[in-house]
Amino acid sequence: MGESREDKFKRLAEKRVNVALDKIRLIGNLASPQYAFTPEQIERIITALQSAVTDVEEKFQKPLQRNMKKFEL
Repeated sequence: MGESREDKFKRLAEKRVNVALDKIRLIGNLASPQYAFTPEQIERIITALQSAVTDVEEKFQKPLQRNMKKFEL
């Protein structure tokens, strides 16, 4: 019997989120004194990461909005 859609989602989500969290941790390691960076560079990194998270949030909201019933009085 094949894997259910929910099981597949869970398996892939866990793997992908853990990889993403590890990469974010590695980005955080760049704050070490062994590197030189400007406030502008840090702002660009933070902005890019926040934008990516916002995009993910919006993608997850779209299916929820589609499933909402039409407004009725």
